[in-house]
Amino acid sequence: MDIYMKSISFSATKNDVYHQIASVLHGPDYQQHSALPLNFHVMLFPDRRGAGHIHGGSGLLTLPSVDIGERFLSEYAGRPPLKTISVRTRRILFDKSTRRIDQQVVQRIRDSPYVEPEVREAQQSRRAQLHGQAVSIRALQFGWECRDAVFSVEWERYCVDNCTLHFEQDRREIRVKLEEVSRTLVVVIRFATIQWSAKSNEDDPALFFSLIAPPIFESELPLSEQEELLAAQHYLFQGTIYDIAPRLRLSSLDEEHLHVVPYVSLALRLVCSSTAELSKFQALAKVARLAQPGDFPYVIARRCLFSHQLLRQYTDWVERLNWKVAFQVEALMRGLSLDTTEILSLRACIESAMQQNGEDHTSRFLRYFGVQVKDSLSPFLGSGEAKETVEECFQRSLKEFLEQERSGRPKAPISNDTFQCLHIKVTPTTMYLEGPFPEVSNRVMRWYPRHHDYFVRVTFVEESLLQFRWDREVDGREFVTRRVGGLLKGGLPVAARLMKFLAYSQSALKEHAVWFMLPFSDVTPEAIVRRIGTFDAELMRCPSRYGARISQAFTATDGSITVEAEEIILNYPDIIRHGHCFTDGIGTMSRELCKEIWDELVRRRRRARRGRRNADDCPRAYQIRLMGSKGMIMVDSRLSGRVVCLTPSMIKFQAPESREIEIARAFDRPTKYVLNRPLIMILEDLGVPYETFERLQDEAVEEAHSSKDSLARAARLLESHGLGGAFRLTSVMLSLEKLDLPPPDDTFYDKLMEFAVNHVLRELKYHARIPVNDPGSWTLVGVADIHGFLQEDEVFACVRVPGQQKQYLKGRVLISRSPCIHPGDARVVTAIGSPPSGSPFATEPLPNTVVFSTKGSRPLPSCLGGGDLDGDIYNVTTREDLRPLKQTPPGSYDAAPKKLLDRPSTLDDVADFVAEYINSDVVGIIAINWLIIADQSKDGIFDSDCMLLAQLHSDAVDYPKSGQPVPLKKIPKLKFRDKPDWNAPETVGASTEGYYDSQRAIGKLFRRIEMPAVHTVRRAARAQQRRQLHQEDEDLHELFARLDVAGTADGNEDEDSAMTQALEEHVSQYISLDLDRTAVESALALFRRYATELYTICAANSLSQSRSAVLTEEEAVVGTIVAQTSQPRMRRDLMSKLREQTAFLVTDIREELGGQNDMLEERLEHAWIAWKVSNALDSFGSRSFGWIALGLIFEITKAIDEEDRFS
Repeated sequence: MDIYMKSISFSATKNDVYHQIASVLHGPDYQQHSALPLNFHVMLFPDRRGAGHIHGGSGLLTLPSVDIGERFLSEYAGRPPLKTISVRTRRILFDKSTRRIDQQVVQRIRDSPYVEPEVREAQQSRRAQLHGQAVSIRALQFGWECRDAVFSVEWERYCVDNCTLHFEQDRREIRVKLEEVSRTLVVVIRFATIQWSAKSNEDDPALFFSLIAPPIFESELPLSEQEELLAAQHYLFQGTIYDIAPRLRLSSLDEEHLHVVPYVSLALRLVCSSTAELSKFQALAKVARLAQPGDFPYVIARRCLFSHQLLRQYTDWVERLNWKVAFQVEALMRGLSLDTTEILSLRACIESAMQQNGEDHTSRFLRYFGVQVKDSLSPFLGSGEAKETVEECFQRSLKEFLEQERSGRPKAPISNDTFQCLHIKVTPTTMYLEGPFPEVSNRVMRWYPRHHDYFVRVTFVEESLLQFRWDREVDGREFVTRRVGGLLKGGLPVAARLMKFLAYSQSALKEHAVWFMLPFSDVTPEAIVRRIGTFDAELMRCPSRYGARISQAFTATDGSITVEAEEIILNYPDIIRHGHCFTDGIGTMSRELCKEIWDELVRRRRRARRGRRNADDCPRAYQIRLMGSKGMIMVDSRLSGRVVCLTPSMIKFQAPESREIEIARAFDRPTKYVLNRPLIMILEDLGVPYETFERLQDEAVEEAHSSKDSLARAARLLESHGLGGAFRLTSVMLSLEKLDLPPPDDTFYDKLMEFAVNHVLRELKYHARIPVNDPGSWTLVGVADIHGFLQEDEVFACVRVPGQQKQYLKGRVLISRSPCIHPGDARVVTAIGSPPSGSPFATEPLPNTVVFSTKGSRPLPSCLGGGDLDGDIYNVTTREDLRPLKQTPPGSYDAAPKKLLDRPSTLDDVADFVAEYINSDVVGIIAINWLIIADQSKDGIFDSDCMLLAQLHSDAVDYPKSGQPVPLKKIPKLKFRDKPDWNAPETVGASTEGYYDSQRAIGKLFRRIEMPAVHTVRRAARAQQRRQLHQEDEDLHELFARLDVAGTADGNEDEDSAMTQALEEHVSQYISLDLDRTAVESALALFRRYATELYTICAANSLSQSRSAVLTEEEAVVGTIVAQTSQPRMRRDLMSKLREQTAFLVTDIREELGGQNDMLEERLEHAWIAWKVSNALDSFGSRSFGWIALGLIFEITKAIDEEDRFS
């Protein structure tokens, strides 16, 4: 609605008018009209009298609706008005406008949030200054930064009036356009990928960019063809040229570039057409807020470091190498720390090492050498300041590695339930080879224990190593089909071999990761699939379901026991009512079988202790894979002997020979209850007040900040948020607390806790992951009431925390499942409490599960976001303040039709599905759009678009099985372009243009958290690098001299003496504290190996792509990554791998220190010496090595006490 304004002070600016009207429309009187501050538009009419005023004293106010306009007029119009608005001491007069309403203005203010006028003007000014401006480029060059401060040009293109550089303000990127006859090539450099830049005017006016990630290469139609196409469109066409002819993503700019692009994409030189053009770049960069280039005249050469001839020599050599060795050589080449000439210069050294030490040893050494190169040489690329040559680095590293191998204790044999896994990350232009890293095994790996290195986990990612995210202007589908699909079906060339696509696991598919293999001994992908089992003919017609069934054999599992055919009851009846399966995905087992599985798991996981174990620790439910079945099995007290019952809903294909029960997860303890953004959004719209969430978040923040006050509080924080688990920090801290020790007053502990607090606050701010710490709130696995005891909408939940009494949830409880996206996904049901006497739950309470009724018209799990009982976990809480005031019917969705072929599927068809999945993986897009639209709409989660998104989410979740993707065009667009502040990436900040202050609970919670600066992690990383760069072999005599001084060591603060004295008093009760020289040498050798492997893990899991980027030791110990990222999922995936890899490493070190076959006192001596050695060192890994030793000391002394008590 338009409102006429007059009597505006001539000295008042447009912004003055905006501010005064905003003070009214954004006040409490108008809050009910919108969840956000009302947007409006002000236009001031020009001064037509020529009096020199900035406006004519009148104008137009446009409001988003008639209702708002009429209310405003009722208050501020009339003679006299009820209320007034004055600007510059002059009252504005308002009246209804008679002008024709400009619908475009109305639509614009409806579709966008209010932005302060100064901010809007600054945005518009920057865009105007950058629009249409271009810097003329004479030459485009990619090359290599040599160690002697020379830039070697390896590919170049000279341009004659056909190459220009442009700034894209909104995208924060530079676009270099090279026009050809039939296309325009584009090199896209994102601001965030520029590590440093320089300019030079000595020979040519040039710009140099050193990047942390390769640029993006694209092509688009020439400008003339774009104009012709646009001219041919209907006059009502409102789109852009990219709606008609989207840009194409490329892997290289031409054939010559294709050969060198994997190696020379991190260094780019642009020669400007003139000095004036260079100055123009600097001026535009200032407007775009890009850091100004420094002055650095790089020496230019053309050394042909990656010529066809050299690359051919390299390929011919690598092809003849043993596969394990070849993989590590290729990893060096692709790691971009060495050029081809440097790699070839090491050929004789590598071959000599193979002859003298063997192929396995050499492959392990080359992995170690790769870390040394990254640490010692990569920081000096382009600097001319390297302290040693490549050959010198190789020989030094080989000497160190041989000494470690000789002096260390024999390494513990690797369990059959873990294997060393090779990894490859494939990007649009190159690939990165990593590993091997230990991982939980699977059925196929257990089949081929001597050939694990022939299987490689391959992940397809962007140049930034994040998942593909396609701009609407780019034809991403075409590129993925060509690049990813081509490799899946044509093979992946690695180290002059061709690897073949094999399969995927369901969890890995979400990360866009699959298995490739190198065929060996007549073992091919097709042979392995035949061995997995026999698949139904109808299933074979659906590539996605065929792939899903194959994936069961690749699920990470622990082996347990093998059952005989007569001990397996197949097709045990499911409970079906009203057309619904109430036991979907769950079977049963006898108590005897349950205990036997647990005993075997404990033995295999090396958890056994010399003390006593409580029989109650045995879980009553497992998630399993057995033969061709998948799902859960739970204890049925009516079964006797060794029996497992598989229901039809569990059996997916026939594999009668695979009778080992593989354990995907054992539910031996409950999980904490944690809120998240979708659940908070739903609960808020169902009537839970904001203050409830605020109170819970404030408690979490207080717990985080107070964690530094005592070891007990620190331990509670770490346990509550799942931090430090690999290093058993919680247990060690509580043991130190029992010795009446305060928190260690040293920099390592301070940083460790600072990073832990940072992690907790980040989870709160950016994900609203708020822990609910009370005895009635848990996350439990779902199982079925096979006895029919529970009534409809009743549940039974027994919770058993190790070391505590069982508790039973009773009364009205809120139950939900993540992810939730429909108003009906949060239900209130009745928990029956303690089991009545004589009930089946009195006989078997099934601890740490939530038992669902098998009565009613529909299974309750299916009402909770489409859940089932094949391993889904459910959030249950008795808290009254989290209980919704109202409930809505649960979502009910039609199953997506399956995509079928007219013939049996092949692995090529599965490969096509994988490529299509990467293109159509929209679960995340749907989930975030649902949240944003709920935030933008006055109807919240009940907005019609949100309800549609709930259906689409169900289809998208089923896509891996149905094969039917959700088209991107079906996903509702946001209500307006600007997004809520809570959606701003960590790397951008909520104050950046394009974001508004959300008025929903998750927005208020977001703004309530102040994130600490991350300068500490940068300082810690630099200090760590200095320690690593200058670390020299420890002299044993010097080490002994330091060990003779109890409680102090060079580089350590005196405060450590209190801990040392307390530990000496504690340990001296069990063993002598004298130090044996041989044991010290052994501990030092073990530390060196530990430090090397930890450094390798830290280097592999960094978010940064910088060639010298490494996580800090403190991050590895806590199990977090402090660096910011625009893709939190990437951080979660890397943190998961970091924790898994460090857990394997720590377990390995503990076992070598503890010596499973040694007496307890001997094991304690090893642990004590290890702690003393760590305390005397000041190098990377020494502090965390000490915490590992501390954990063993307390564990062994406790075991000795238990032995004495029960002997």
